Amino acid sequence: MTSGTSETDSEAYELASRTADAQRAKLHEWQRNQISDVDMQIGETWFVWGFYSAMTNDIERRKRLLVAYINTKYGHGQNSEQLVGEIAKIAEEENRLFDAIAAAGRQAYREGGDAHLATIATIFLNVIRNH
Repeated sequence: MTSGTSETDSEAYELASRTADAQRAKLHEWQRNQISDVDMQIGETWFVWGFYSAMTNDIERRKRLLVAYINTKYGHGQNSEQLVGEIAKIAEEENRLFDAIAAAGRQAYREGGDAHLATIATIFLNVIRNH
């Protein structure tokens, strides 16, 4: 991992967005029907945090990239800076669910894989069913 990348901010967004969209499209219908949009958005933002973590270890750039991702993908109606601040705080703590999802994002960036969100959906379903 390097402190910077060769991708511009807009290229980083496009790469993360394409990856997340491709993976979301691979979800089984039963997974899409059982996970709320809000839960999937949380999972996706955690996943993209991991994706950007593999792209750069510059925490401020990672935060900026995720704020831009949320604003572009979901609109400016929510407090994206506060949300990213909360995600950065979770990343510093021990949270097995967050760690698993962020690790899938890092792996997707490194491998260019496209099955990671299906794994995340399964993790979410297990958590929802067991709580």
